[in-house]
Amino acid sequence: MTGSSQSVRDRIRAVEGTGMRTFWEPEPLVWARTEGSHVWDAEGRSYLDLYAGFAVANVGYCHPRVTEAIQRQAEVMTHCPSAAPSEVRAELYERIAAIAPPSLDRVLLAVTGAMANETAVQLARAVTGRRNVITFAGTYPGRTVGAVRYAGKHAYREQFGIAADAHFVPFPDPFRTPWDDPGGTVLSLLEQALTDPASGVEPPACVLIEPIQGNGGVVIPPEGFLPGLRELCDRTGTVLVFDEIQCGFGRSGRMWASDHDDVAPDLMTVGKGIGGGLALAAVLGRSELMTTWEPDAVTSTFLANALNAAAGCAAIDVLRDEGLVDRSAQLGARALERLRGELAGSPAVDDVRGRGLFLGIEMADAELAGQVQRAVRERGVLVGRGGRYGNVLILAPPLVIEEKSLDAGLEAICEVLATS
Repeated sequence: MTGSSQSVRDRIRAVEGTGMRTFWEPEPLVWARTEGSHVWDAEGRSYLDLYAGFAVANVGYCHPRVTEAIQRQAEVMTHCPSAAPSEVRAELYERIAAIAPPSLDRVLLAVTGAMANETAVQLARAVTGRRNVITFAGTYPGRTVGAVRYAGKHAYREQFGIAADAHFVPFPDPFRTPWDDPGGTVLSLLEQALTDPASGVEPPACVLIEPIQGNGGVVIPPEGFLPGLRELCDRTGTVLVFDEIQCGFGRSGRMWASDHDDVAPDLMTVGKGIGGGLALAAVLGRSELMTTWEPDAVTSTFLANALNAAAGCAAIDVLRDEGLVDRSAQLGARALERLRGELAGSPAVDDVRGRGLFLGIEMADAELAGQVQRAVRERGVLVGRGGRYGNVLILAPPLVIEEKSLDAGLEAICEVLATS
């Protein structure tokens, strides 16, 4: 790469249509190279990425085994239409099945997480003959026209002129709640909605939930909530869909975030890290649901792309062979303890929470969170930002991050917050 960061931004501004997130901030970081847990800009400055490119680089950027798999596949076949079987697709299915909850024994591919969520909802509708969807405040299923109908933030729909297509209930947020028992209260609200014939809520095809809300601010539901939701869905004939796109694939210190509660859904959507940096997602489900449609119900030109499949196989192998799930649990517990200890009593911080290498620092307001995000970037550290009000700093680093690098990143965050 020979252009400066400013010249690259100028070239993109001159041609790109508005609406993309590129210039959400006036001077976005220009990425020139990535490796492991680091990003380099056009001027060669290195940044420690504690957000893994929006929680994608679980196995790190340009992992040698993933890169080798892509190169090897590219020498043989890059594109294979979804109508044509290929050995690399069979290998991908077998790899996914090996890490899936045991009851989820079939796979439908997708290109993006949003596409996977759309597919899961449509499948639930086909299975049940119902149309209604129940989901939660703060939910982030993606930004496509189909998926954004189930998003908690109405701002995501406004510019498209799209109406919501779901019944929203509060997410049982242990920190930001008006109730003493948020889990029990939300379950009671759901039970009333699903079982009272005069509730005004149409019988739902599915309940769609993130076991840990990601974009919503790394919000972990109270213990017992997911098992209670499983029981309620069983009792009412409702398909339970877990969106594990961001919180799954080792991110929370278990293979799937729902493993913490020992609960399996009927359908589960996966994506982000599972592609090893390439565009790959999927719906996993029980056979009796996943064999509902006739052939040709689901198709897309790049749905079974051979390069993506090869990268996915390698990423799954790396996650398992290098013990990255356990590593996420160990490093995450250490990081959470340090952040809670060093930020205790800080007037800038309202809450620190997380599981594994999926951590949230809730700030007093969005403006302050933005200032801290920019300040740590000046120190060479990248963090994410989310939450209902945009006031949560999100840490979701590559699971391969070196301990000393993680410590240095946490130190930079704590130092900035100490002066905020």
